[in-house]
Amino acid sequence: MIADRAMVVPMGATVRTGYVALEQVRMLCRERMAVGDVEAAYRRLLQMGTASLFPPPNGRWDGGSFEIIDGRHEFVASLMLGKTHMLVAWIEGSAGDANARQAD
Repeated sequence: MIADRAMVVPMGATVRTGYVALEQVRMLCRERMAVGDVEAAYRRLLQMGTASLFPPPNGRWDGGSFEIIDGRHEFVASLMLGKTHMLVAWIEGSAGDANARQAD
Protein backbone atom coordinates (compact mmCIF):
# COMPACT_ATOMS: atom_id res chain seq x y z
CA MET A 1 0.00 0.00 0.00
CA ILE A 2 1.24 3.47 -0.88
CA ALA A 3 0.96 6.29 1.68
CA ASP A 4 -1.59 9.07 1.32
CA ARG A 5 -0.83 11.42 -1.58
CA ALA A 6 2.16 9.38 -2.64
CA MET A 7 2.98 9.09 -6.33
CA VAL A 8 5.16 6.47 -7.97
CA VAL A 9 7.52 8.48 -10.18
CA PRO A 10 9.86 6.48 -12.40
CA MET A 11 13.25 7.90 -13.27
CA GLY A 12 12.99 10.18 -16.29
CA ALA A 13 9.36 11.15 -15.67
CA THR A 14 8.24 14.65 -14.68
CA VAL A 15 5.65 15.64 -12.07
CA ARG A 16 3.52 18.55 -13.25
CA THR A 17 1.05 20.69 -11.33
CA GLY A 18 -1.63 23.02 -12.55
CA TYR A 19 -5.13 24.27 -11.97
CA VAL A 20 -7.99 22.34 -13.55
CA ALA A 21 -11.65 23.35 -13.86
CA LEU A 22 -13.77 21.18 -11.55
CA GLU A 23 -16.11 20.33 -14.41
CA GLN A 24 -13.19 18.52 -16.07
CA VAL A 25 -12.54 16.30 -13.01
CA ARG A 26 -13.74 12.72 -12.53
CA MET A 27 -13.19 10.47 -9.52
CA LEU A 28 -11.68 7.06 -10.30
CA CYS A 29 -12.55 5.65 -6.87
CA ARG A 30 -16.27 5.79 -6.21
CA GLU A 31 -16.29 3.87 -2.95
CA ARG A 32 -18.13 5.30 0.03
CA MET A 33 -16.48 8.22 1.80
CA ALA A 34 -16.59 8.91 5.51
CA VAL A 35 -18.55 12.08 6.23
CA GLY A 36 -15.91 13.11 8.78
CA ASP A 37 -13.13 12.89 6.19
CA VAL A 38 -15.05 15.10 3.75
CA GLU A 39 -15.83 17.53 6.58
CA ALA A 40 -12.13 17.70 7.53
CA ALA A 41 -11.19 18.47 3.92
CA TYR A 42 -13.96 21.08 3.77
CA ARG A 43 -12.70 22.80 6.92
CA ARG A 44 -9.07 22.76 5.65
CA LEU A 45 -10.09 24.34 2.35
CA LEU A 46 -12.35 26.86 4.08
CA GLN A 47 -9.42 27.99 6.26
CA MET A 48 -7.11 28.22 3.24
CA GLY A 49 -9.35 30.70 1.41
CA THR A 50 -8.09 31.08 -2.17
CA ALA A 51 -4.75 29.35 -1.50
CA SER A 52 -4.16 25.69 -2.41
CA LEU A 53 -2.72 22.82 -0.40
CA PHE A 54 0.48 21.04 -1.38
CA PRO A 55 0.88 18.27 -2.25
CA PRO A 56 -2.32 18.60 -4.25
CA PRO A 57 -4.69 15.81 -5.27
CA ASN A 58 -3.07 13.69 -7.96
CA GLY A 59 -4.29 11.75 -10.94
CA ARG A 60 -3.96 11.46 -14.68
CA TRP A 61 -5.36 12.98 -17.84
CA ASP A 62 -7.78 11.00 -19.99
CA GLY A 63 -8.49 13.10 -23.05
CA GLY A 64 -9.99 16.34 -21.77
CA SER A 65 -10.83 14.96 -18.31
CA PHE A 66 -8.63 14.80 -15.24
CA GLU A 67 -9.12 11.57 -13.27
CA ILE A 68 -8.49 11.92 -9.51
CA ILE A 69 -6.55 8.97 -8.12
CA ASP A 70 -5.82 10.42 -4.67
CA GLY A 71 -7.61 13.46 -3.26
CA ARG A 72 -11.30 12.78 -3.80
CA HIS A 73 -12.28 14.22 -0.39
CA GLU A 74 -10.67 17.50 -1.36
CA PHE A 75 -12.45 17.41 -4.73
CA VAL A 76 -15.86 16.95 -3.08
CA ALA A 77 -15.06 19.67 -0.53
CA SER A 78 -14.10 22.03 -3.38
CA LEU A 79 -17.48 21.38 -5.01
CA MET A 80 -19.23 22.02 -1.68
CA LEU A 81 -17.43 25.36 -1.35
CA GLY A 82 -18.43 26.42 -4.86
CA LYS A 83 -14.86 26.57 -6.14
CA THR A 84 -14.38 26.48 -9.90
CA HIS A 85 -10.76 25.24 -10.08
CA MET A 86 -8.37 23.16 -8.00
CA LEU A 87 -4.63 22.56 -8.01
CA VAL A 88 -3.74 19.02 -9.10
CA ALA A 89 -0.59 17.01 -9.91
CA TRP A 90 0.10 14.43 -12.61
CA ILE A 91 3.06 12.60 -14.10
CA GLU A 92 4.27 13.09 -17.64
CA GLY A 93 6.65 10.82 -19.44
CA SER A 94 6.88 7.10 -18.85
CA ALA A 95 4.90 7.15 -15.59
CA GLY A 96 1.27 6.71 -16.70
CA ASP A 97 1.23 2.98 -15.94
CA ALA A 98 2.78 3.40 -12.49
CA ASN A 99 0.00 5.69 -11.30
CA ALA A 100 -2.71 3.60 -12.92
CA ARG A 101 -1.58 0.71 -10.69
CA GLN A 102 -2.07 2.95 -7.62
CA ALA A 103 -5.81 3.22 -8.32
CA ASP A 104 -6.31 -0.56 -8.28
